[in-house]
Amino acid sequence: MKALFCTAIAPLFAGWALLSGTPPAAAVEWHGLLDMRALHTDAERSWTDAGLGKLRHDKQSSGLRLGQAFLSAQADLLSNTITGRLVLSAADDRAGALDVNEAWLLWSPLPSSAWKTRVKLGAFFPASSLELDYDSIGWTPSRTVSSSAVNSWIGEELRTQGAELTLTHKGRQSNSLHDFGLTLAVFGGNDPAGTLMGWRGWSISDRVSGLTEGLLLADLPVYRPSGEIPKQNRSVHLFRELDGRAGYYLGGQYAYTEQVELSALHYDNRGDPLVEKNGQYAWHTRFDHIGLRLRPAGEWELAAQLMSGETLMGPQAVRLSFKAGYLLASHPFAQGHLSLRYDRFRARENDILPSDPNHEDGRALALAYALPLRQGWSLLGEWLVVKSTRPARRLTGNAPAQTERSLTASLRWQF
Repeated sequence: MKALFCTAIAPLFAGWALLSGTPPAAAVEWHGLLDMRALHTDAERSWTDAGLGKLRHDKQSSGLRLGQAFLSAQADLLSNTITGRLVLSAADDRAGALDVNEAWLLWSPLPSSAWKTRVKLGAFFPASSLELDYDSIGWTPSRTVSSSAVNSWIGEELRTQGAELTLTHKGRQSNSLHDFGLTLAVFGGNDPAGTLMGWRGWSISDRVSGLTEGLLLADLPVYRPSGEIPKQNRSVHLFRELDGRAGYYLGGQYAYTEQVELSALHYDNRGDPLVEKNGQYAWHTRFDHIGLRLRPAGEWELAAQLMSGETLMGPQAVRLSFKAGYLLASHPFAQGHLSLRYDRFRARENDILPSDPNHEDGRALALAYALPLRQGWSLLGEWLVVKSTRPARRLTGNAPAQTERSLTASLRWQF
């Protein structure tokens, strides 16, 4: 079976409809985000530069940087119940100038009961992050500069390319304080998801992968021409369809007024780990995810997410169980919000290649302050420290245990 029809067609249709302005009555809404930053870090060679560092930037790239640039076009199509959206992105640590982050169509008919239906078709992120605001663009956290390990990995390796159905029961329609819902998605592509987890591990980053870009892996012996997996290309294209098998995820949500939000998700890309095409392997990646947000008295906001899963490539050439979680506390301070996030992450291998160590342990602490300014401008500051141990670093001439620190000031303009 070839890739799902919607995987190839829906993003193109969404982009064509938005940029052509069809129908004439539909006005295109343009939104964007520009993130310029100054940073200082002592981190070793970053994974974005084919290293095994956990941060997006390393000590060779301290200074002024373009953190993020997103441009979003959105319009109502055909009727007020169908919306299309196209999101383009740029960053200074990407080989190409521009790439597509999302392209989708959303059908959301007016409900005739307490149940609301939403059908999304195209390429988009699975709705799982608690670090985003409702109007966030491009998987960008709002209270910190970096994302947690859980949401960093989702932004780097996962993208739904298919169809998602969400059914939500709104309590206010039945005089209830409780909302709940179910989500089911079927998707193609994303077969190489797990490659970064296997050969790089977790990261603490805010880098979002474009749908067409290639990411360069560290120069590890296992996929050199003389290594045990010589067919693996060092340039990884994470969103390709390789095995013709559809993946899925199934989730549930619950909310009590605005005080409690609870979500759970089971994800399985159903990748065939024995399939390889043009230097890319399919990885069988699956995980369970839970998220909790609390807004108790005193204007506190508390959030936590936990992910636990496994990924497999080849006949157990790489078999890895992984787990990560974080706790985030945020509270108004002066005119902005002060936030503290603590991460823990780990990976454990059980494969047939002891010469290719993939296990690791780590923890991270981020202290951030977000200050809204005028007319869409905001200023964020973040101090971040990550301590991790990854034995594979010896294979690149580095110490297995590293402590990486960064201090970042980010000036954002969102419109």
